Amino acid sequence: MNFIKKLFKALNSGQTPWQVTLALVLGMIMGLTPLSGVQTLLILFLALLINIHFGLFLVSGAFFAGVGYIFDPLFESFGYMLLNADGLQGLWTAMYNSGIMRLTYFNNTIVLGSFVVAILLALPMYIILNRVIDTSRAKIVLYIDRYPILAKLGILKKSDKKDSTFRIIGVGVFAVVTALVLAVGMLVIDPVIKFTLEKGLSSATGKDVLIKEVKSSFGDASLQITNLEVQDENGKTNSVSIQNILADLDFNALLLRKTHMELVQVTGIGFDTPSSNPKPSSAKEETTSAASDSSSFAMPDIKLPTPKELLASADLKSLKAYNKAQKEIDEIKTKWQKVSKEELSSNKLDEYKKDLDAIKSASKSKDPAQLLKLKDDITAFKKKIDAHKEKLASIKKDFADDKARISELISEIKNAPKNDYNNLKSAYSLDSSGAINVVGTLFGEKIKHYISLAKKYYTLAEPYMKSEAKIEPPKPPRGEGRWIKFKEEVPSPDIYVAKVDLGGKFKTQDFTGVINNIADNQKLLGKVTTFKVTSDGDVVEKFVLDGKDDRLGKEAHESVSFSAKRVPLDNLALSSLTLKKSDIALQGSADIYGLSKLELKSSLDFKNAAISIDGLDEKYADIVNSTLSEVKSFYVKTDAIGSLDSPALYVETDLDKKISRALSNVFAKEAKKYEAQLQTMLNEKMQDQLKDVTASASGVPDINSLVGSQSGALEKLLAESTSLGTKSATDSIKNLLPF
Repeated sequence: MNFIKKLFKALNSGQTPWQVTLALVLGMIMGLTPLSGVQTLLILFLALLINIHFGLFLVSGAFFAGVGYIFDPLFESFGYMLLNADGLQGLWTAMYNSGIMRLTYFNNTIVLGSFVVAILLALPMYIILNRVIDTSRAKIVLYIDRYPILAKLGILKKSDKKDSTFRIIGVGVFAVVTALVLAVGMLVIDPVIKFTLEKGLSSATGKDVLIKEVKSSFGDASLQITNLEVQDENGKTNSVSIQNILADLDFNALLLRKTHMELVQVTGIGFDTPSSNPKPSSAKEETTSAASDSSSFAMPDIKLPTPKELLASADLKSLKAYNKAQKEIDEIKTKWQKVSKEELSSNKLDEYKKDLDAIKSASKSKDPAQLLKLKDDITAFKKKIDAHKEKLASIKKDFADDKARISELISEIKNAPKNDYNNLKSAYSLDSSGAINVVGTLFGEKIKHYISLAKKYYTLAEPYMKSEAKIEPPKPPRGEGRWIKFKEEVPSPDIYVAKVDLGGKFKTQDFTGVINNIADNQKLLGKVTTFKVTSDGDVVEKFVLDGKDDRLGKEAHESVSFSAKRVPLDNLALSSLTLKKSDIALQGSADIYGLSKLELKSSLDFKNAAISIDGLDEKYADIVNSTLSEVKSFYVKTDAIGSLDSPALYVETDLDKKISRALSNVFAKEAKKYEAQLQTMLNEKMQDQLKDVTASASGVPDINSLVGSQSGALEKLLAESTSLGTKSATDSIKNLLPF
């Protein structure tokens, strides 16, 4: 306790004006500048080394820290302006390429802005405060003595003892505090790295990531991670687990705030391994999980659909013809209903009769003017009648065309079932070209499952494969600054791993691999990422997987090729079809463009196969399976093109033809019966459609009858107008004269 009192007294012994003033100025610089970078340590070291009043230094630092928080937005804007000033770009670039200068955090806008302001204020503040304190020392001491807490600090009290400029004890205090901070840091850095890695990887992969232990070594700049697990959604198994990761770090790159590793050794890789810390799950979650598992990969049935099921799901030409006919006939019916009401109604005839009655009335008039106009009226009336007769002829022709179109539509409906029958019979045949394509469909579903599985692992790596574009840093929240980057003399990625050695086990077989040139910006590195994985053992022979991740062009391009001499297969269940055992030789390649488009080509040759079909009728089972026992080899070729999430899959195999030959004789009678039922149902469907279409067509008005009726009436009106015209208006006027 006495040591602490003596230490406190020694640190606060400086009472002269310059000691007090310098304490206030250094406290101002310390308070305005965020606690970051080597300049913070330098100011603290000076405060302990120079014989100033340390207590007043701390009080000043606390006060100006509050002032600095108020003016943070101004400091940030000022720092941003300085870092983007054209005349200073050379200076900032040189400092940016120095590892030591990077430790000052000068390229943070708020750090630079506040530090420059503090330095600019330091000298004027020192001169002014020193002058004030020197001239008003007695008054200041009297003011301080009013407050007991400040009085204990003994600020500005005169002493006969002459203080030295520097104090060795301050250096000792700095060394002890620094050693304690480093010791505590050494104790907590590994848990902090572990926590940061778990949170970062969990956020990037969207899965829970667990790490058992992290060990770092500053002596050889290495980092060791033990038992890393990426848990599945069920929390009981791991998508990927790694027993040990050992990385050699580049210390010089760390000074430049980059992560560079020359060699990373990854051993004990496993897939679908049990989690060391499984999550407890409720009964509801287990039920949901089971339902999800059961629905994630359902195999189609091997049997043909019934004729009724087939017609319900098929794209029938007869149905299209029926819908088309109904639509056109309804349009024709609406059209002629409108014509019959507007063009062939009795209203038109009534108008013409009124006009003729007016002409008759005028012919009986004794007015000479009306009698002279009578001839022109009769001529105009005849023209109107002739024009209407021409319109009726046009209507009659259009109606004949529409009647012919209705007959054509009905004929199409009658012929469509025949085409549908031939198409369905051909498409649903039991061979590789038909839609049933039993084995192709079954293998296609299985391959979709494998693509989905590969997509799961690809998704884990995808966040680290994206190169981030350079963007303008957004305006930061209060108290934080923006980090500005400058041109590097020797450009290099922020993250770079020269080589990764892999070793692990997939199920029961060991594998090894190597990955070269992992980088977050391949264009700066000028190299693509390459990888190769090999495995050769008693189970799988000469398996090779190699590829590259190329981001040097405009569009990302990942490619992989794979091959194996022999992969044993035991009991592959494809719905009713079971492949009890087989040896597979495989080869293929896959390309992913723009992280979204997939192109896959693969070829699998099956040998020493044992095939059986379950669920057959007893009278067929022995015959069919005995025939299939002779099928020992076949091939499956697969192409997948399109979106990575749901690619279009094309499967070709000769096994369908071999099964078809085995089943054709057995099911010949059933096939004929099936085809007869299909033909009958199509014909019945057509008869129902014809009834509906005929009923719609019957609703079309009898336009021919209406046109004939109006034509007769018009002829009669025309004849009457002609008889009136035989008597000239001139004769009528002469008869009116007395001479």
